[in-house]
Amino acid sequence: MTTYSGYSLDAELIFILSLDNLWINYLLFVLQKAYMNGPVPQKNPAPGLAYFHIPLPEYANFDSSNFTGVKQERISSASVNSGFFTTLVESGDVKAVFTGHDHVNDFCGKLTGIHLCYAGGFGYHAYGKAGWSRRARVVVVNLEKTENGRWEDVKSVKTWKRLDDQNLTGIDGQVLWSKSFGSKISLDSGILCMLFLVLKLVLQTHR
Repeated sequence: MTTYSGYSLDAELIFILSLDNLWINYLLFVLQKAYMNGPVPQKNPAPGLAYFHIPLPEYANFDSSNFTGVKQERISSASVNSGFFTTLVESGDVKAVFTGHDHVNDFCGKLTGIHLCYAGGFGYHAYGKAGWSRRARVVVVNLEKTENGRWEDVKSVKTWKRLDDQNLTGIDGQVLWSKSFGSKISLDSGILCMLFLVLKLVLQTHR
């Protein structure tokens, strides 16, 4: 514990982390309520997706036997585990987390019901690895559709990586969540609603 004139910095840190976890619980509640109520009411809660830059400490729980992709550098997570991952698990609706920061990691693995995925190194303004193509993770959300053409609840959440090579190759297709769950997908499967998530703030910035 670090103290200055009797003041505890550890106590302040614990207080801040507690506020962070309360905030995310409240935000999830507000977003789900909005999704369920309008403008077109939904039958079921939407699967939650979280995006932020720094990977969680829980990313270190994976090895080549339990993820899809590659791990080529250490996990640069915070030195203090805030309990944020536990909060996401307890929320019950978050199905995937996407982070950046470690430019030559691109893996995606499932832990306690949540997929923890790297976005993959995309931009050329920061470090990479010789001979290893820059890449961006694509996330696709498919929606159910009624006979009269109205969009309804989320049907599935899928992902793959698009390489910046001569053929813009797609690799490592995965289903992250589905009402009728499957483990792998065709990279050319039909898409009802597409979200290309090439977010520089998430993918990478200069260290």
